[in-house]
Amino acid sequence: MLIVEGLEKDFGGVRAAADLGFRVEPGSITGLIGPNGSGKTTTFNLITGLLRPDRGRILFGPARRDLVGLAPHAIARLGIGRTFQIQRLFPQLTVLENVLVAAFLRTRSGFPQALVATPRSRQERAQATAAAVESLGVFGSRLLPMRDAPAGALSYANRRRLEIARALATQPTLLLLDEPAAGMNPSESRELMEDIRGVRDRGITIFVIEHDMALVQGICEKVIALDSGEKIAEGTFEQVRNDPRVIEAYLGRGRARPAPTGG
Repeated sequence: MLIVEGLEKDFGGVRAAADLGFRVEPGSITGLIGPNGSGKTTTFNLITGLLRPDRGRILFGPARRDLVGLAPHAIARLGIGRTFQIQRLFPQLTVLENVLVAAFLRTRSGFPQALVATPRSRQERAQATAAAVESLGVFGSRLLPMRDAPAGALSYANRRRLEIARALATQPTLLLLDEPAAGMNPSESRELMEDIRGVRDRGITIFVIEHDMALVQGICEKVIALDSGEKIAEGTFEQVRNDPRVIEAYLGRGRARPAPTGG
């Protein structure tokens, strides 16, 4: 689904990605872990076009389309959706309207057509609304009953779910989740695990950054560990957890730093 080869990105004298390479297999849930500042969110930003790498390739899908140089909206149209570490909802819009913002990615009518309500624009709006409702329905009764309520009225955990629903409305084949369980209590995290499995069971590949190791252990078939922009381990959760380089990175020995809750 995704092949990253020789990815490098410098910010002045700081190496955020150093000859980074890995694969995300179709139908999998792959975890990306590492201490604060290890390059996890930067990696997601490189994949989704928010940053351009200095070197390397990012190949997506069966056709192995190189994403380097494409705009974020073009990458989203190819089938990569994402959420962000910091919530980016529109609190004054309704729950449904927040998801519709993303669903309109798949429409073709412009503002003039929508203004005069051409048959095509009306049909596309109906299709976008159906896609938005379906995305909300992924979370059962958590969001659908609140579809007409302001997004700002949702609980914290449901705002997190709404962000995932909005990303799903773009109809991705690969979904990048940046710390989806951040701020959740253990019970909410366990429920989110089942939600993420449900998304994968719909045929969507998942690539997730997460500091909740119970969640990573519970859902990820493969885990990739970063430190200072370098891949230091890759394998099953147990293999990565017991790797001396990962232990060193999280304990803060040598050049590694402690592992708080950042990306």
